[in-house]
Amino acid sequence: MMPVPIVTVDHRNQITFANARTIELFGYTREQLAGASAEMLFPIRGVGGDHLEVEERGDASQIAGVSTTQVLVARRRDGVGFPAETNTTKYTVHDQVLRIIAISDRSASQEVDRNRKELVHLARVSSLGELAGSLAHELKQPLTAILFNAQAAQKYMESETADKAELRGALEDIVTDNRRASEVIQKIRTLARKGDIELQPLDVGDVVRDIAVLVHSDALTRGVRTRFDISENLAMVWGDRVQLQQVVLNLLLNAFDAVKECAPAERVVETTVREEPDGGVRITVKDNGLGLTVDKMDKIFRAFFTTKLQGLGLGLSISRTIITGHGGRIWAENNNGKGASFHVTLPQGTGLRQGCGPQSP
Repeated sequence: MMPVPIVTVDHRNQITFANARTIELFGYTREQLAGASAEMLFPIRGVGGDHLEVEERGDASQIAGVSTTQVLVARRRDGVGFPAETNTTKYTVHDQVLRIIAISDRSASQEVDRNRKELVHLARVSSLGELAGSLAHELKQPLTAILFNAQAAQKYMESETADKAELRGALEDIVTDNRRASEVIQKIRTLARKGDIELQPLDVGDVVRDIAVLVHSDALTRGVRTRFDISENLAMVWGDRVQLQQVVLNLLLNAFDAVKECAPAERVVETTVREEPDGGVRITVKDNGLGLTVDKMDKIFRAFFTTKLQGLGLGLSISRTIITGHGGRIWAENNNGKGASFHVTLPQGTGLRQGCGPQSP
């Protein structure tokens, strides 16, 4: 009868009860929820666990030692994610410890969330704006090749001794270049669009490869050599592809700025993607720039702090919000030699296998 979504979870993290409001909120039937893992509803990080780090904005707080309040990303049956606040209270019955979890859909109070989404989108579009010139060049190359091949195909067709093999080759080149241009346009559209959080199983290596395509021409224009070392068969993570792409794009553009004062031969940015010993995934973006002073190290993740003349100062702050919301961690450190490295770690998605979707509970 309670007007608040409530579930109870046992010591195995399995749902033992879900009320009518929970069923209404998440879209599952009572039978589907009974005995399922609580991570089906909260896939990125568990509810009511003792392992959570306390974030600066107070996402997790202990209340009288028995109640825990957390802000998490929840996932409905249709796969759509939404911000949720949970209040978890431990309760013992017949020597069995249960957790009673009251859930509040924070997307219902839209004003703060709307403002946050607008800032995230503004930062993303701002990053794309920095790439505008190089993206135009990236598109100009395949479009020019398409024009030349189309003109060549016309001449082949007009010739009385047309070589079918050459004509076929020109048409195949047109198709290839068209796909290349379409790929770039699709990646731009994906990053530029607004939308809700969409949690899905992700290969972080593919996320980084997508951004590598977008920054290719920008790196050439700036005289920066990029190296991408991405492991194969990485552990899958639960995440929002666009938001994680935004983080990687921001880190790379910052690294390009960091090496702009270096000698041409030293303008190198290396990106590695590796699986962590605990099954998570780490992204590292390393530059050969001047490094970070102690003062900058303390401020770089604060909102509106920037060293760029026309920067918004939102990129790293929003990146931290995104990564924290994914149950991960982002930090910076100076290299042993020159420059600095930014690290992002993301936890392995529970119940995911490489090349598969979520396992059935």
